Amino acid sequence: MQIIIDDNRIARGARIGKIATFAGLGFLGVGLIVSLFLQESSLFWLSLVFLVLGVFVSSLGVGNMNRWVREPRADQALADALKGFDDRYLLYSYVLPVPHVLLSPVGIWVLAAMGQDGVIRYEDGRFRRNFSLMRLLRFMAEEGMGKPFAEVEGQVQDLRSFLTKHGVDGEIEIQKVLVFYNPAAKLEVSDPPLPVVDPKGLKKVIRKEKDSKLPGDLYKQIEDLFDEEAGWFEDEDDQE
Repeated sequence: MQIIIDDNRIARGARIGKIATFAGLGFLGVGLIVSLFLQESSLFWLSLVFLVLGVFVSSLGVGNMNRWVREPRADQALADALKGFDDRYLLYSYVLPVPHVLLSPVGIWVLAAMGQDGVIRYEDGRFRRNFSLMRLLRFMAEEGMGKPFAEVEGQVQDLRSFLTKHGVDGEIEIQKVLVFYNPAAKLEVSDPPLPVVDPKGLKKVIRKEKDSKLPGDLYKQIEDLFDEEAGWFEDEDDQE
């Protein structure tokens, strides 16, 4: 398998996370000091400003740290899950209009990476997560569940628009799958409208499409387009 990834974007996100985390702690510290020394002053409101800024900025930092620093990152988990496929399988992370795309001989896959942990249920058309004290404590830094199916459909449309814009047949089928990559996630899923898996189940989903085939000329056209968008050359890629 070949992996094409924007390492600069990862480094930039990690840098923002570290700066914002320390800046947020600085604001919190200043807010605490101001509150101690200006309790009787008309400027006491400044402590509240610094404290609010501290919470907001540090939450932004921790969120970025979780996404770009804490391992396994989404790109690492997906790459590890797809090990064993040959070089016709190309995983593009952070270089296309959507975060993670797999180009393979059996088609194109949008891989929607979900980083939530804990027990994650899907039943009666809704995702649910068990309540925990840790989730409550880190609620401002944790990525919300949102609407995963709507989000992955949006990613598919973005990728389809990109392909059409560059002259690739707009009728090409794009597969999609939700991948909960956090090692602490436990899935309890019943009758989802599209595949919902952990990393261990990803290859099984891809292999189910073994009877499908992307025509060779179309595969090459898409590969060239993706590589051009990524600014990637064969001697710079990571191969497994």
